Amino acid sequence: MKKMIYIAALTLAITSSVPAVWANDKPGDTSGSYLGNSTAYPSDTTAVDATHEFEVYVGKPLAELVIDLPEGVKINRGIEVKNQSGQKIPATVSINNRKATVAFSQPVEPETKLSILMNGVNTIGNSEAGYSLPWIYRVYAKNAGSQGEISLGVARIQTYPI
Repeated sequence: MKKMIYIAALTLAITSSVPAVWANDKPGDTSGSYLGNSTAYPSDTTAVDATHEFEVYVGKPLAELVIDLPEGVKINRGIEVKNQSGQKIPATVSINNRKATVAFSQPVEPETKLSILMNGVNTIGNSEAGYSLPWIYRVYAKNAGSQGEISLGVARIQTYPI
């Protein structure tokens, strides 16, 4: 029993000595890029030609984004990228099957907040027993000068039945 108490005390001491880091949606909080807020407008599940949007905070010079599109999502009017000032960022967008690639003309500088706007989104088949399930977009980044993709996580877009 004493051994268990010592192990618990040691574990508590070690874990409490590690500083916690919290992302607070401000550029420059991390050395790597990360996802911010996400939304759909209109947020109606039956909306035709909706826009799904999510934010990316750039930590290292960003060359490319790769977005895995969920099954049932079709983007009819392309993907647009804007910075925190609302200026359009030049990029080449290709959508192949269920993967969208956004290649930037110039690497996006650190401490830039990007808004990724997927325009003309039509969705089908994402409800269960009258409730709408969220749309999950897996997002990956390629930093300038790097060959591999880094997972940024998922952008969760919620729509609602009206």
